[in-house]
Amino acid sequence: MPPAPAKGKGKDDNFRARRLSVSDIDTSEFEKAQSLTPGQQGKGQRGRRMSMSPEMGVVKPKASLPFALEYVGTYSCHGVEPGMRAGETSAKINQDRGCVCYPFGIEGRDYQQALFCVYDGHGALGDKVSHFTMNEIQLQLEKHPKLHDDPPTALKETFVAVDKQLRADKSIDAELSGTTAVVVLYRELADGNVVVWSACAGDSRATLCSLKKGATNSGSQLKDASFTDLTEDQKPDTKAEADRIKKCGGFISPPEEEWGGPARVWIDANMTLPGLAMARSIGDHLVSDVGVCAEPEVRKFELGAMPTDPASDGHHFIVMASDGVWEFIESADACALVLKFLKADIDKGASGDATVAVTKLIETAAAKWRQEEGDYRDDITAIVIQCRGLFQHANPQP
Repeated sequence: MPPAPAKGKGKDDNFRARRLSVSDIDTSEFEKAQSLTPGQQGKGQRGRRMSMSPEMGVVKPKASLPFALEYVGTYSCHGVEPGMRAGETSAKINQDRGCVCYPFGIEGRDYQQALFCVYDGHGALGDKVSHFTMNEIQLQLEKHPKLHDDPPTALKETFVAVDKQLRADKSIDAELSGTTAVVVLYRELADGNVVVWSACAGDSRATLCSLKKGATNSGSQLKDASFTDLTEDQKPDTKAEADRIKKCGGFISPPEEEWGGPARVWIDANMTLPGLAMARSIGDHLVSDVGVCAEPEVRKFELGAMPTDPASDGHHFIVMASDGVWEFIESADACALVLKFLKADIDKGASGDATVAVTKLIETAAAKWRQEEGDYRDDITAIVIQCRGLFQHANPQP
């Protein structure tokens, strides 16, 4: 989300304060999660790698990663906020989380499966909420009895259960703090066909780019390629979301024309609290009684068989990101940019490099923030997944 208006430009000067981080937040859990975190194992469960998206500039040992860097690239970049003096900026606490989990699911199935997640925390304890959510969703989803036969139900019930567990956790006050959640469950069947399910609560996003051999890009124009959003941003002024919130007694303010701020959800007509810029989230329990919910929208996409030859048609890649990317970059632009840095190697018969591509995407998003917002930049987290031959490039289990 963009910052709220500067003093004198909007009626609520507390908006911007709520976007800034709290200096004494304990980040020890964030630091510990940079290392390899094996999944908890139970009966029938596989040994799992859960790799958290590292901060830009941090290089993790390749052997600790679920997939080769060229096939799954992910980074998280902390935001910046105004410094003590005019023109200065300081690093803010990174409230984003991203993770990649593989192997994922129960042993003995006739498919391979991975889980990709991006979370965007907000509020004073947003980093704690996103970190809690990152850990719990992957643990509880893997154990869900309907994960194999009914992934949509498993995803919905897991999101809601994690939100309920968060509410019961007295160590994290999630009344005015929360997180978005975008999750992609990626399954390759025994016949080589790929099916993905996306689950989204909030305004982080996942998009799929499909291209043919020789595909090119020019600006935001993708030639011989197309993109499909796997999720839809759940903004308060989207009709279905607005109808639910108003029916539950909530209030919605329209987007601010003067400074470009988003529509927001309020508990009263005086717009006292909390000014939430999304219609669904995990946490934000103050507005749970006025229609803001943790249940995600789930969609299924059948991608078909993924060829293993880099020179063949049918190449697909997925871009997932927090709104640090999507605030100023449209889906088509993001796909075109990623394609630019994958294409050179693809044309030569190589795989392309997802880590180089995700780095350039985050750098471009950061430059957009600097251009548009000056001394403020939101946290940015992104994942680029090359679908072709993905599981052939998984690292051996620890």
